[in-house]
Amino acid sequence: MNLKKFALRGMIILAVVIALCILFSGTIRTLTTPKVRFTKPKMGKLETVTELKGQVAFPDSEKITVNVPEGQSLTITGLLVSPGEHVYAGARLVTMKVTGGDKALEELQAAYEKARKNLDDWERKNGNIRLSRNEELWMAAYEKAAAAEREEQNARLELLIALEPLEISKVPEQLPENADDSIRGCYAAWEEAVKTRDDARKELQGLDRYAIADDVWTLLEQKKGYEKEIADSESKMMEIQMLMRKVSVITAPHEGYIATVSVERNGTVNSGTETILTITPEGKSPVIRADTSEIKQNIQKGASVRVDTDSWGRPETRIINTGMDDTGHPYADAEITQDIIYALGSVSTMMQDKITMRLTTKAQQSTCLIPASAVRGQGEEGRYVYYAEQEESAFAGKKITVRKMPVKVLSENASTVSIEEDISNFKIIYMEDRHINESDTVMQYEE
Repeated sequence: MNLKKFALRGMIILAVVIALCILFSGTIRTLTTPKVRFTKPKMGKLETVTELKGQVAFPDSEKITVNVPEGQSLTITGLLVSPGEHVYAGARLVTMKVTGGDKALEELQAAYEKARKNLDDWERKNGNIRLSRNEELWMAAYEKAAAAEREEQNARLELLIALEPLEISKVPEQLPENADDSIRGCYAAWEEAVKTRDDARKELQGLDRYAIADDVWTLLEQKKGYEKEIADSESKMMEIQMLMRKVSVITAPHEGYIATVSVERNGTVNSGTETILTITPEGKSPVIRADTSEIKQNIQKGASVRVDTDSWGRPETRIINTGMDDTGHPYADAEITQDIIYALGSVSTMMQDKITMRLTTKAQQSTCLIPASAVRGQGEEGRYVYYAEQEESAFAGKKITVRKMPVKVLSENASTVSIEEDISNFKIIYMEDRHINESDTVMQYEE
């Protein structure tokens, strides 16, 4: 009886020992075997998000200019707009004044009054001077001859300037054969001026017997001088007064955005035609222009982009134009919508810094897509994945072995890779808890 009890006790102890060995062997295997997760590739079109850095640009603009007469200048008294500002037709942009205009008007008014007084005095003293019909004809012929002399001199000067490249310093009797059309045109104009001058001289010589007496001529020239002073003073005063009215306020010709401002407060605008501002043409708007030199994707018109903002999410817009800038760099222009202006404040505010946009593109064809962390290796020919090969046995249970498969990467983004091979039926290994190699035995994470 005691022997049977002893044998039963031994069997129980042996069974416990065997059970403990099995238990601890599984625990040890669990601790020493790498744990992995499986992902099942799927077919689809890869979406790629590309970050673009852009700035506000004005593809089209019109000049707002002022014409300042010779000898005059303008002073900027007020600058009422800044680049990027939206304005309506008639909005006040710049205020100006004629530099020294008030003083110039006073001086011209004094010169006018002096010449007017001198002419009145002349009329009172010499008002009885009357020219005969023949004397008037002689005087007209004299003035005509004098004008013809000036015209001939000017035509000769133009011809000599044109002849300089041929190293000809005097007017030749005949042009050389290598004279171009421009020189021949100047020569023909000079010949015509010479003919007109000679005809005027002949006409004046025919009237010499009716020449005005020297003392009368002197008085008449004096009168003409006073009349010229009056006319010049009136003309210059009118010119300054019209300029003062014209430039006192420069307004917007139509609705648009101010592109550039070329003047500053208290600055000056000199004589000639000067551009003071540029504005977008009516119906045109600024854009966000991004340099795409480093972008591999082919960006098409109509592509959707989103603009990063600090607190208003990412308003959506679209690409409205692509091209090359003056430096030869490719660019893409995105439309500035009202949502973007509302989110970023204003176009003027947007011009202060670069603007981040995100372009989302989708592949045209479906390919096999897998998580980026499941694709290993580097270079075009060195990419591969690990997949799971499973075996089951009655004693060893389920065994998972790591196998290696080369893949060809077509494109990728931060989270997903598109590959050429269809491996959608394979269990792809990723997210392992330690380094693994081909042929290693691994275990699946228990969810």
